[in-house]
Amino acid sequence: MGLNLPSTSAQKDIDQKGRTTNIYHIAYAPEIKKAYLFFWGCNLRCRGCLCQKEINCLALEENLDVVFRNPRLSSPRTPDQFLDLEGVMRILRQVEVKEVLFEGEEASIDPQLPTLCQALHREFGCWITLNTNGVKLPDLKNIDEVVLSIKAVTESLCRDYAGRSNKSVLKNFIKVYQQPGVKLRAESVFIPGYIDLEETEKIAKFVASIDKNIPYRIDAYFEAGDNPWRRATPEEMERALSVARRHLVNVSCTQQTKDVLKKEDLLFEVIRLF
Repeated sequence: MGLNLPSTSAQKDIDQKGRTTNIYHIAYAPEIKKAYLFFWGCNLRCRGCLCQKEINCLALEENLDVVFRNPRLSSPRTPDQFLDLEGVMRILRQVEVKEVLFEGEEASIDPQLPTLCQALHREFGCWITLNTNGVKLPDLKNIDEVVLSIKAVTESLCRDYAGRSNKSVLKNFIKVYQQPGVKLRAESVFIPGYIDLEETEKIAKFVASIDKNIPYRIDAYFEAGDNPWRRATPEEMERALSVARRHLVNVSCTQQTKDVLKKEDLLFEVIRLF
């Protein structure tokens, strides 16, 4: 595939030397032309964070066993190599990019994020989605969609799970909703006996109090970190969907039910670019 040459304005954005980002890994889905940029560093200490188990894309062939790895084995090594802005763009120019998703830990705390988003929009005209915990809102001018993770609505539960209050998160959720031109989605993690049906319904009620049409995704917890919690069963996830749908129009969930995933089980192939 030929190289996409940057526009003059995009190149101007990234020509400053030494502007290292927090990006340590890039994955790519050729079939849907989607790039996944992984950021290091976070402003929460979530007890069930999956980065305690694997820091690279879970859809890579070598990571299809992640859900069933022993969570008490040694944590993944901290990344030892990070890309500068030009490095990110140089890698992405090797493929066709229609969408970019920010993953990993917390992209919003990267000082280079606004410049990166501007360069991505100018050069590729791609759809940019930010996954965030909502503690801090970056400049959303060049972000098309925000997926905001609500750890809990009950403040004491959020403090216990994530290490800090949820007050700024709930306020920022409303701010994103009020931002013109930015699509908002909510997500949370269902943890049996902890962030359970009662808390899931509270999250759904909070989202519905703003707009019952905001999409809400419930992720099934899988063991990560040294915690007493178990994975959710399919039956429990069905009940979680049911209580959330009392309040919201668009509710979905994610859960790995197979003991062993194979490459052909994925909706599309994902490869490593960096």
